[in-house]
Amino acid sequence: MTTPPLFAEDQFQQYFEIFYAKTPELKERIFRLRYDVYCREFHYEQEENCPGGLEQDDYDVDAQQVLTVHRSSETAAGCLRMITPPPADLSLLLPLERHCGHTLNHPERHPQLVPRHLIAEISRLAVHTSFRRRLGEGESPLGVLEHVEEQERRTFPLISLALLAGTTALLALSGRQHMFVMVEPRFARRMHSLGFPFVQIGTVMDYHGKRAAYHMTVEECLNSWNDTMLRMYDFILTSLQKTP
Repeated sequence: MTTPPLFAEDQFQQYFEIFYAKTPELKERIFRLRYDVYCREFHYEQEENCPGGLEQDDYDVDAQQVLTVHRSSETAAGCLRMITPPPADLSLLLPLERHCGHTLNHPERHPQLVPRHLIAEISRLAVHTSFRRRLGEGESPLGVLEHVEEQERRTFPLISLALLAGTTALLALSGRQHMFVMVEPRFARRMHSLGFPFVQIGTVMDYHGKRAAYHMTVEECLNSWNDTMLRMYDFILTSLQKTP
């Protein structure tokens, strides 16, 4: 497994904070970030269906959310959520089962073969465009980021990695082991090379682009990560536990 050269917990926390978003204020920041990314930038969702500039759905009522904030600009940099079947109705389908269930074909890793109280779906990964563009790739909506030092800018690609580690920590905190996700195959391959052992469990389908269902467990992640990644995970786990 290869790890980005600057991927260390001390360097990430120097420039970013990560929160277990429990308060209405933090959740609103997440919904506004998702609106900017999913509606205005990629047009996955219709702006008219997101009143007040907030992109959210019925699953957000009970979903657990992770938010990363850029320290110097106080900008919401990235977010990700974890959806679990509610204790009152464990038969409730995850979004992946509801919308893409017909593509699932793995004989051992199908969500219906796993105890419902141990599963979760990871979704709505969003990273603000300012933290995905390279310097000079058009105007940034946040001019302050144009003056960021190169060393700090090189940590921006770590946001997605930290968010995935954050939701892995959420699963661990909630006593769950099995995570499912619907992503582009090339994203899964990239994350696999960085220590997230995605296993494809369904055929590729057209769902906001070419995507497929994947599965991995918390234990598989912890066994795949090197010491640097494990230190990052411990830092994020501690940060989430400290959230008021």
